[in-house]
This record gives sequence, structure tokens and C-alpha cells, in this order.
Amino acid sequence: MFDDLIRHLATAIRAAVKKHKAQTNPAPVVRVTRLRRRDFNLRLRKNFGFANFPAERIEEDVWESRDQTDFEESVLKKLPEYESLMSVVGANLGSVERFASFVTVQSFCGINDLELNQCVADFGRELAGEPLPIKVTAFISGLSVSESPLVISDDIRLREPTPEDVTEFVNEQGFTFPLGVTSFDVIGEFVFDAAGTGEAQKQFLRIIEALRLFRVGGIAANRYEMSSNFSYMLGARHRLGAPDRHSPYSYEVSKADVPNVNEFIREVTSLLPDPFHMEEATTETAIAYTRYRDAIFQEGPTERAITAAITALEALFLEDRPPGGASHRLAQRVSVFLRVLGTDPDALRTCDWVKKGYSVRNTFIHGGFVRPAERGKADASAPILLEYARKCILAFFQLTTPKPSLLTQIDKTMIDPTSTQELEASLAQVKHK
Repeated sequence: MFDDLIRHLATAIRAAVKKHKAQTNPAPVVRVTRLRRRDFNLRLRKNFGFANFPAERIEEDVWESRDQTDFEESVLKKLPEYESLMSVVGANLGSVERFASFVTVQSFCGINDLELNQCVADFGRELAGEPLPIKVTAFISGLSVSESPLVISDDIRLREPTPEDVTEFVNEQGFTFPLGVTSFDVIGEFVFDAAGTGEAQKQFLRIIEALRLFRVGGIAANRYEMSSNFSYMLGARHRLGAPDRHSPYSYEVSKADVPNVNEFIREVTSLLPDPFHMEEATTETAIAYTRYRDAIFQEGPTERAITAAITALEALFLEDRPPGGASHRLAQRVSVFLRVLGTDPDALRTCDWVKKGYSVRNTFIHGGFVRPAERGKADASAPILLEYARKCILAFFQLTTPKPSLLTQIDKTMIDPTSTQELEASLAQVKHK
């Protein structure tokens, strides 16, 4: 829509900057000193000493800020090409100002034709309301790779970190605004075509949520950076952080897993609740998922994880006001569901584990704890119950059968094995297990 006007402006800016540099003597630059050092708030969990290099002083000449401001006011904003574009962009005046300022600085640094053409094309798409690629680089914990890099798709790559990933640049005094300690296992690189950073962030967080369901794993991205060629991000990165989360549960992705992980992300991610409003979700599946997520990140005694896992199953398989015998009813329904789903054919074993887990939940929720003699069994049951919860929650996200109808089908199957066909038909919708 505005491509020709944008191209003419960018070309005119570069020519004006070149002329300004040639006519200004001495050159309008100042010497800036920065420190290149290790960001010690980023900790590779398997090797805390990773990339422990000494700080390095870096000196460079940059455009003196007062001269740059004077140039933009007296030259840039009086260019006919600048005025022409500003006259037709409507509400996007601020975007044009940021774009022009960025091209001005890059022209001073010596932007080439290829780079200039890319800036022009991207800004044209932005003004037309079209999506642009947004890259997210994340420090991910709870996940490892069998080889590096591991290319999940054209837009997703997992790899081991390099020293550059944990490098930071600060002023000469070493001052910076730390984001807090972030422990990680792998670097994730994601590219999203999105109309804004909020949309890309939502897609990214949904993938993190989905990975917690691919297998039982406390997958977290406690720090990540977003970059794109949107005018409000040109030349900068948005760095986001959250309190460091730890989980005893993790898993490895191998090359053989790649097709399944790729398909899982593409088909499951869209089924999950909005990650920005996850805690406000009120459906039984979303409630169960948030409890499962709490379970995999529980610290302290195993009773906590078991209690959260059992309450996740309760959200799926018990009524709002269940009658007496909730423990037995829950164990039976979970065991029948997973047997018909085809993931756990030994229903008696499943039933027994859920009953034991419910007993721990009952004891813990009323202020008790597992006796020392039973501690080993309780610790062994936690990952099993979490796996049950994961499978059931993942299945429920894919089901269209309402919960009351599904529970009726499960109960009928318990009473009359010939009624299994109705439940099998409902569970036939479940592709990912």
C-alpha cells in the first residue's frame, strides 16, 4: 500500500545521513565503553560453570546523541519524502517516526542495500496490518535434547546453549537490571508470524503448556527474549522473566520423537486455554490442568504432588457434589477410562494406585502425613499418578462428549461390559495419548 513511499523515504534518509557525515568535521561521534561479561543469573543446570569467561571491555564510536537529535529535527523531518509518507498514514504517525529514526541510525552505521530493502518490506507489511515474523529465544528447563540442534519444524528448534546465549553487555560501571536467577537445560528458538508481540507471546506460552502434556515434565521458560522488525521493536529485544520454577520431573526429546512432537504441538496447542487467563478458567478440563501443573512444580513432600494429581482427576471424574465412596468411584472411573482409551489395560492396577493416592490425599488434606515406613511407596506412586492425570487431561481436551454423558458411559461400562461400544465411540476422538 505504501511501499513506494517507504522506499523513497528510506533511500532519502540514507543519502542525507551520508551527506551529513561527509560535511561534519570532526565526525559527530563519541567513544562508548561497554563490558561484555557472563550473565551469572543464567545457570545451565547440568553445568553451573558453563561459559565462565572473564569480562571484556569493548570500545566503539557511536553517533553523538545531540547531533543525532538535531539531524532528525532539522533534516529528517523536513525531507519531502518524510512529509509525503506522514500525510497518508493516518493513525500510524508514531510508527513512521520510529521507522525513520531507526533507518537514520542504521544509515550512520552503514546499512547495505539488502538490509535497507528488508526494513522497507517489513514496515510496509506492518502499515498494511499484515503479520511479521517474531522470534522468541527461550531458556527452557525440564527438557533436554539427545542431539543439538534438534529441528522440530521450520519454526521451532531446540539446541544446547552457546557462550553467546549467556553473554550480557552492560555499561562501564557494570550496572544492569537483573531479571533474577534462571536455571535452564536447553535453548528454544521459535518463530511466529503474528500481528504483534502479544499474539506471539500467547502462541509461545501455549507451546510451553503443551510440552507439559506431551510427557510428564515440569517444562518452564523462566526467561525469554522477543525480537522482530516491528517499528516499536527495531534494534531492540524485549526480555521477559518470571520467578524461577523447579520441578523434579523432566524428559528428553530425541530425533525419533521429532515428528510426534511437531504434530502434537500443531494439533494440541490450540485446544489449551488462554495462557494469559489460565487461572481464571472454569471448565473441568482447565481446572484439572491447572492442578496437574501445580503438581509437577510442587516442592516439598511427595504428598503435595499426589494431592494435586488426585484433585486433578477429581475435577474430571467426580460430580460437583459426589455421593459417598468418592475414593472407590474415582478409582473405578479412571481405571475404566484408561483401559478403554487403550493406554493402561490393567484396570485393577490402575484402580489400586488411584485408591492409594486418594488415601494419601485424604491424609494430607486433613493435616496428616505419610508414615516413614510408607514413604517409599508414596514416592513411587507420585509419577504414576501424574502420568494418569496427564493422559486423562490430554484426552479430555480432545473430547467433545460432555462430562455428564461421558461419566454415564463409564458407569455403564463398569456394570455391563457390552456397553463399552458407546464409550469407545466417544474416545475414538482422542488422537494424542
